[in-house]
Amino acid sequence: MSPFRSVLGLYPELSIQLFIMEQTQFSKFINRYCRFKLRSGKEVFGIIWENAEGNKVIHYFASALERKRVAEAEMANDLKTVEQHRVKVNIDEIVAAEPLS
Repeated sequence: MSPFRSVLGLYPELSIQLFIMEQTQFSKFINRYCRFKLRSGKEVFGIIWENAEGNKVIHYFASALERKRVAEAEMANDLKTVEQHRVKVNIDEIVAAEPLS
């Protein structure tokens, strides 16, 4: 069985196919511009990436433009800008994702 379960009819007007997330398969959506549907029902558009902090992996979210700013700030070691433009995210709260790029 596929690691994703297709959700048909969720958005029939858009004729798209979303996937119910399984945490072990989330890596396909890391560092890709996507539409994410949260457990709360809210939809967000942007990029999720991982950073290692000690022995723990932390996931962050930002819009595409904010992600670019974060990457540039990381290269310049500008921690204030990095913190302003990224948001920690619990990937267990993501129930569906659709790559947009």
